[in-house]
Amino acid sequence: MNHIGYNAVFIGDIHGLSEWEQLCNDALNRFYDIVFLGDYVDSYFMRPVEQLHNLKNLCKFIRKHKKHTYALLGNHDYAYLYNIPSITGHQYEHRFEYRKIFDDNRDLFQIAWGYTNYTTKKYTLATHAGLTQKYYDHYVKKNIKEDENPPIHEVLNKMQDDQIIWKVGSMRGGMGTPGVLWADYLEVLEDPYTGINQVFGHTPRPTVTMDHIVDDFIVCIDDIGNKHIKSMMITL
Repeated sequence: MNHIGYNAVFIGDIHGLSEWEQLCNDALNRFYDIVFLGDYVDSYFMRPVEQLHNLKNLCKFIRKHKKHTYALLGNHDYAYLYNIPSITGHQYEHRFEYRKIFDDNRDLFQIAWGYTNYTTKKYTLATHAGLTQKYYDHYVKKNIKEDENPPIHEVLNKMQDDQIIWKVGSMRGGMGTPGVLWADYLEVLEDPYTGINQVFGHTPRPTVTMDHIVDDFIVCIDDIGNKHIKSMMITL
């Protein structure tokens, strides 16, 4: 990574679409790294056979460009990988096919991504749905030893197999504290983990949304209706 400034394109929820190919080729041609924000399947208007084909191509691309591509798990992907039913859009008749692809390529996916600018020391965290202060205080913090100060994304990635990752807040029909796979955009705005920048998808928006809280920015990248892929190139 470039220690002076780091260029990345963040790609929001794909949900079976193949537009990511052109976005990724453009990014690589510009020497940008690529961060997928999760939710690669479960389209309401594309045939499952197309989505399966697209997911296989996506995994091939990520594996080919592993040095410059990072793929985060979304709630839809996590549901297949960990056999969690009762999720909107979940295509039960094809769950074993999806699960096999995610499981065979488990090494390509992670919960979170992060980068600290060498000069400014500003840290940017990318997850599927965003990190709230309450979730950090209740669940993430306890996974950090007192004498250590690891980057948040490293801690979240170690928590991947913990059921606490699958926490759904009230705005998405659950109870309690929303986790990084399920937090709604408004829940993150109401209770942001401060002192860092955040980039996430999950909450459909008409446009890419950037909010500023003091010196932090919060970017939400997801298309309303999931008929197009939204992305944003950012220099960190």
